[in-house]
Amino acid sequence: MSRPDVERLRLRGSTLVAAPLFVLGLIGTSFALALGLWAVWNSAQLGASFWAPFVLAGLVGIGGFIACRGCFVDVVGDEIRDVVGWVRVQRVDRRRVVAARVRLGAWRWYVLELDDGTTRTLIGASPMQFPARLFSGSDERDLSELDVLLGDA
Repeated sequence: MSRPDVERLRLRGSTLVAAPLFVLGLIGTSFALALGLWAVWNSAQLGASFWAPFVLAGLVGIGGFIACRGCFVDVVGDEIRDVVGWVRVQRVDRRRVVAARVRLGAWRWYVLELDDGTTRTLIGASPMQFPARLFSGSDERDLSELDVLLGDA
């Protein structure tokens, strides 16, 4: 249970983990929709061979969308929680974070440098990816999100 006096911020972004979950949701719901449309014109042929794939595709699609929505970095008080598919991957005390940066490359990630010299990569959220980062204001958004991770917000 969270206390009402603790500030809670949630960072989201299209991550390398969330994107395939979204595609899985899209494929599952599209297949269920196609089966549903087929059923409209072939209602006399509906049986278990229709309902089993229809329900399974719908559950896979909805599950993919729900798991995609559960990928984020939660900043609650003095704690940073890295969450993927509604499962907490790691927890970092914000007072131990010395520096935060955005790792450039094929996929951009938030990287935290801790006071003991170790680094932690947050996979629950990421800054804007190419080509969205070419828009005006993307650098300011990256810096403001890094300020949130450092506790300067």
